[in-house]
Amino acid sequence: PVHLAVHGMDLGMTAGRAALLLSVLGAASIAGRLVIGLGADRFGGKRAFISSFIPLIVSLFAFATTTAHLPLFLVVSLYGFAHGGLFTLVSPVVAEYFGMWAHGLIFGIIVFFGTIGGFIGPILSGWVYDLLGSYQPTFIGLGLMVCLGLLVALYLPASTSSGPEN
Repeated sequence: PVHLAVHGMDLGMTAGRAALLLSVLGAASIAGRLVIGLGADRFGGKRAFISSFIPLIVSLFAFATTTAHLPLFLVVSLYGFAHGGLFTLVSPVVAEYFGMWAHGLIFGIIVFFGTIGGFIGPILSGWVYDLLGSYQPTFIGLGLMVCLGLLVALYLPASTSSGPEN
Protein backbone atom coordinates (compact mmCIF):
# COMPACT_ATOMS: atom_id res chain seq x y z
CA PRO A 1 0.00 0.00 0.00
CA VAL A 2 2.86 2.45 0.62
CA HIS A 3 3.82 2.32 -3.05
CA LEU A 4 0.32 1.95 -4.49
CA ALA A 5 -0.22 5.56 -5.58
CA VAL A 6 3.28 5.72 -7.07
CA HIS A 7 2.58 2.50 -8.96
CA GLY A 8 -0.62 4.04 -10.32
CA MET A 9 1.27 7.14 -11.47
CA ASP A 10 3.89 4.92 -13.10
CA LEU A 11 1.02 3.43 -15.09
CA GLY A 12 0.00 6.89 -16.29
CA MET A 13 -2.60 7.90 -13.70
CA THR A 14 -2.85 11.45 -12.46
CA ALA A 15 -1.82 11.94 -8.84
CA GLY A 16 -5.48 12.35 -7.85
CA ARG A 17 -6.60 9.19 -9.59
CA ALA A 18 -3.65 7.25 -8.17
CA ALA A 19 -4.53 8.48 -4.66
CA LEU A 20 -8.05 7.18 -5.26
CA LEU A 21 -6.51 3.70 -5.40
CA LEU A 22 -5.77 4.07 -1.68
CA SER A 23 -9.38 4.98 -0.94
CA VAL A 24 -10.59 1.94 -2.88
CA LEU A 25 -8.11 -0.20 -0.97
CA GLY A 26 -9.41 1.12 2.35
CA ALA A 27 -13.07 0.64 1.47
CA ALA A 28 -12.45 -2.90 0.20
CA SER A 29 -10.45 -3.65 3.34
CA ILE A 30 -13.40 -2.62 5.52
CA ALA A 31 -15.71 -4.84 3.48
CA GLY A 32 -13.25 -7.75 3.75
CA ARG A 33 -13.00 -7.39 7.51
CA LEU A 34 -16.76 -7.55 7.88
CA VAL A 35 -17.46 -10.32 5.37
CA ILE A 36 -14.50 -12.55 6.25
CA GLY A 37 -15.07 -11.95 9.97
CA LEU A 38 -18.64 -13.13 9.56
CA GLY A 39 -17.37 -16.12 7.58
CA ALA A 40 -15.01 -17.01 10.43
CA ASP A 41 -17.90 -16.88 12.89
CA ARG A 42 -20.00 -19.14 10.70
CA PHE A 43 -17.44 -21.55 9.20
CA GLY A 44 -14.41 -21.37 11.49
CA GLY A 45 -11.16 -19.49 11.42
CA LYS A 46 -9.16 -22.02 9.41
CA ARG A 47 -11.67 -22.09 6.54
CA ALA A 48 -11.95 -18.31 6.50
CA PHE A 49 -8.16 -18.01 6.68
CA ILE A 50 -7.66 -20.32 3.71
CA SER A 51 -10.42 -18.66 1.71
CA SER A 52 -8.76 -15.27 2.24
CA PHE A 53 -5.46 -16.46 0.80
CA ILE A 54 -6.93 -17.22 -2.62
CA PRO A 55 -8.03 -13.67 -3.59
CA LEU A 56 -4.81 -12.30 -2.07
CA ILE A 57 -2.71 -14.57 -4.29
CA VAL A 58 -4.79 -13.74 -7.37
CA SER A 59 -4.54 -10.02 -6.69
CA LEU A 60 -0.77 -10.02 -6.14
CA PHE A 61 -0.09 -11.85 -9.38
CA ALA A 62 -2.64 -9.61 -11.13
CA PHE A 63 -0.76 -6.54 -9.87
CA ALA A 64 2.29 -7.86 -11.71
CA THR A 65 0.45 -7.98 -15.04
CA THR A 66 -2.25 -5.28 -14.87
CA THR A 67 -1.44 -1.97 -16.52
CA ALA A 68 -4.88 -0.66 -17.55
CA HIS A 69 -6.50 1.68 -15.05
CA LEU A 70 -9.98 0.20 -14.62
CA PRO A 71 -8.72 -3.37 -14.12
CA LEU A 72 -6.17 -2.00 -11.63
CA PHE A 73 -9.02 -0.62 -9.51
CA LEU A 74 -10.59 -4.09 -9.56
CA VAL A 75 -7.31 -5.70 -8.53
CA VAL A 76 -6.92 -3.17 -5.71
CA SER A 77 -10.45 -4.00 -4.55
CA LEU A 78 -9.69 -7.72 -4.50
CA TYR A 79 -6.41 -7.15 -2.69
CA GLY A 80 -8.01 -4.84 -0.12
CA PHE A 81 -10.83 -7.28 0.54
CA ALA A 82 -8.46 -10.20 1.11
CA HIS A 83 -5.93 -8.16 3.11
CA GLY A 84 -8.64 -6.77 5.38
CA GLY A 85 -10.10 -10.23 5.87
CA LEU A 86 -6.75 -11.76 6.80
CA PHE A 87 -6.01 -8.93 9.20
CA THR A 88 -9.31 -9.56 10.98
CA LEU A 89 -8.63 -13.27 11.34
CA VAL A 90 -5.32 -13.15 13.18
CA SER A 91 -6.70 -12.72 16.69
CA PRO A 92 -9.60 -15.18 16.42
CA VAL A 93 -7.45 -17.82 14.73
CA VAL A 94 -4.86 -17.51 17.51
CA ALA A 95 -7.67 -17.98 20.05
CA GLU A 96 -9.09 -20.88 18.04
CA TYR A 97 -5.77 -22.72 17.96
CA PHE A 98 -4.24 -21.81 21.31
CA GLY A 99 -7.18 -20.79 23.48
CA MET A 100 -7.04 -17.74 25.67
CA TRP A 101 -4.32 -18.88 28.08
CA ALA A 102 -1.59 -16.91 26.28
CA HIS A 103 -3.57 -15.10 23.60
CA GLY A 104 -2.08 -11.70 24.37
CA LEU A 105 1.51 -12.97 24.17
CA ILE A 106 1.03 -15.01 20.99
CA PHE A 107 -0.97 -12.26 19.28
CA GLY A 108 1.64 -9.71 20.37
CA ILE A 109 4.44 -11.78 18.84
CA ILE A 110 2.53 -12.08 15.56
CA VAL A 111 1.82 -8.35 15.45
CA PHE A 112 5.46 -7.61 16.32
CA PHE A 113 6.75 -9.60 13.36
CA GLY A 114 4.01 -8.14 11.15
CA THR A 115 5.19 -4.67 12.16
CA ILE A 116 8.79 -5.58 11.31
CA GLY A 117 7.57 -6.76 7.89
CA GLY A 118 5.56 -3.56 7.50
CA PHE A 119 8.73 -1.59 8.19
CA ILE A 120 11.11 -3.58 5.99
CA GLY A 121 8.71 -4.40 3.12
CA PRO A 122 8.25 -0.89 1.73
CA ILE A 123 11.99 -0.22 1.96
CA LEU A 124 12.79 -3.43 0.06
CA SER A 125 10.03 -2.72 -2.47
CA GLY A 126 11.47 0.73 -3.10
CA TRP A 127 14.95 -0.71 -3.42
CA VAL A 128 13.73 -3.30 -5.97
CA TYR A 129 11.93 -0.55 -7.88
CA ASP A 130 15.02 1.67 -7.89
CA LEU A 131 17.19 -1.22 -9.02
CA LEU A 132 14.89 -2.70 -11.69
CA GLY A 133 12.48 0.14 -12.52
CA SER A 134 9.42 -1.99 -11.80
CA TYR A 135 7.31 -3.24 -8.92
CA GLN A 136 6.61 -6.46 -10.84
CA PRO A 137 9.31 -8.53 -9.03
CA THR A 138 7.93 -7.36 -5.68
CA PHE A 139 4.38 -8.38 -6.60
CA ILE A 140 5.57 -11.78 -7.80
CA GLY A 141 7.72 -12.30 -4.70
CA LEU A 142 4.85 -11.38 -2.40
CA GLY A 143 2.52 -13.65 -4.35
CA LEU A 144 4.94 -16.54 -3.91
CA MET A 145 5.23 -15.87 -0.17
CA VAL A 146 1.44 -15.86 0.16
CA CYS A 147 1.36 -19.18 -1.74
CA LEU A 148 3.73 -20.54 0.91
CA GLY A 149 1.43 -19.16 3.62
CA LEU A 150 -1.51 -20.90 1.99
CA LEU A 151 0.37 -24.22 1.98
CA VAL A 152 1.14 -23.83 5.67
CA ALA A 153 -2.50 -22.95 6.42
CA LEU A 154 -3.74 -25.98 4.48
CA TYR A 155 -1.71 -28.25 6.75
CA LEU A 156 -2.84 -26.72 10.02
CA PRO A 157 -4.40 -29.38 12.22
CA ALA A 158 -8.00 -29.16 13.28
CA SER A 159 -8.40 -26.38 15.82
CA THR A 160 -8.85 -27.02 19.51
CA SER A 161 -12.12 -25.06 19.52
CA SER A 162 -15.30 -26.52 18.15
CA GLY A 163 -16.94 -23.16 17.62
CA PRO A 164 -18.11 -19.93 19.19
CA GLU A 165 -19.49 -21.67 22.28
CA ASN A 166 -15.97 -22.56 23.52
